[in-house]
Amino acid sequence: MTISPCFISLVDESDKPLLVYVPSALEKDVNTVLKYNVLCNMSLDYFENQLFKWSSLDTKPDIKFLFDLEGIVAYGLVIQQVGLKVIVGFSNETKPDELTDENIDDVFTRIKKVYLKAKMNPFVTDSGNENLAVKLKEKFSEEFPWT
Repeated sequence: MTISPCFISLVDESDKPLLVYVPSALEKDVNTVLKYNVLCNMSLDYFENQLFKWSSLDTKPDIKFLFDLEGIVAYGLVIQQVGLKVIVGFSNETKPDELTDENIDDVFTRIKKVYLKAKMNPFVTDSGNENLAVKLKEKFSEEFPWT
């Protein structure tokens, strides 16, 4: 079973957001977009906290539970090799049998694959983060079709 996140945020090693992806159906709702941006910024504090190391999923120690706030359950992952922080928010109204460690891990795996395909494309010579954000947004729209 595949679950759809409410938002996906990618933050580089210097804590600069590359992208806060919100489904196109919600992009026009300024309050929702602002809420997700604030939650993503709050998440960065959790990565710096010593408790971050202790808050992992039972079966996936790299994926950490960050918080349950404002109707959003957020999880985070740091890809140590490149310093990339991945933050994913799910609705806390998601059924407990859907928000399992395996389903959460599946979402993070799909995000990592999309990121690597966009970042490591040998046919693209421009490595700027602005173009990367555009490519990621397009690929996330394909990978996570929200209804």
